[in-house]
Amino acid sequence: MSFSKAYVLTEEQRRMYASEKLENFRWISKLVATYSPYTLTDADLVPESLYLELAELGQFAELAYSSVPIKFLIQNFSQLSKPGYPLEHYDALNNTLLVDSFFGSCADVPVYIAYRPSTRQLVVAISGTSSTKQALHDLRALKTLHPSSRGSVHTGFWALFQGIKERTLNSIRQGIKVHSPVELVLTGHSMGGSLAYLLCMELLTDDIYLRTSIPLALAVFGAPRTGDEKLVTYFHELVQGRPFKEYSVKGYNDGEFLCVPALPPVWFGYRHFCKEPIYTTGGKLYRIPATESEHALFRVISDNETDGKPYFFPKGGHNYYNGRDLERFARRINWLDRARPDEPGWEERYDEIMKKHT
Repeated sequence: MSFSKAYVLTEEQRRMYASEKLENFRWISKLVATYSPYTLTDADLVPESLYLELAELGQFAELAYSSVPIKFLIQNFSQLSKPGYPLEHYDALNNTLLVDSFFGSCADVPVYIAYRPSTRQLVVAISGTSSTKQALHDLRALKTLHPSSRGSVHTGFWALFQGIKERTLNSIRQGIKVHSPVELVLTGHSMGGSLAYLLCMELLTDDIYLRTSIPLALAVFGAPRTGDEKLVTYFHELVQGRPFKEYSVKGYNDGEFLCVPALPPVWFGYRHFCKEPIYTTGGKLYRIPATESEHALFRVISDNETDGKPYFFPKGGHNYYNGRDLERFARRINWLDRARPDEPGWEERYDEIMKKHT
């Protein structure tokens, strides 16, 4: 099946797209996106186990966008995971223990660190752009020399990272000390993915972290280009021979991959960190060959169109990853915020708001 052909929306999909409030950047994709000459097929599909793993980690990345305190969401998971509530279908968050949650000193970037007892993972989640102040840093695309002198980094992203670095590192050390995790996971959507890469590099040169020898995993979604070719080379030297997993997922019609992830463009000297990213379209995940890692769009041909699985999100966009709907989460969190969750009776107020919108 080629996704370049016209698609027919179901009634449910029409309602879903009509309710969008976040920017999905499809218009930018239409203006400047180019297709890779490589056609993805069923042979490029990732294993089902990886699909499920990324769907779970994506839940942590999405939660970072919450305008309601993370502590409240985790403490009230039982109620908030009921049908119609913000954490419905966020099963990976069940029994999660919060280590820390804060806003960075530069443009108030939201970050939280949590421990998953079921998998013994310590998860660091960094929010993507959620304010005008942060968006202005996204636009600071001139390069600045990285402290390693091994390449240059996006000036705006570097400033945002400096605002979260010290507290994030201290919280990671505390989480390791208290919980003894078997894996440290860094995740983020959009800008948060870029900051996760910068944090990863910092950890790989941090004496305290290195002494623990804990396996490290990166799982980012719609992450922009962050550094130049020299910095990318340095990153791969740092991870060489270490217990490390890297998953960078890009999406069909994700104009953000042309707005920030592809701008600054390659002709500015910027490159993506991941050599073999993952492409998501129709709710499926495909491994991209290393030779095509800088491309934003791919044609897909499937021999298994009648496998019984629904075709998710045919328009693509920046807020639909791994069969998940960040738009729905944002709507429901907004309802919860309006229900004044810091006051008694928030459940009844939420129910009333939900009834008006469903």
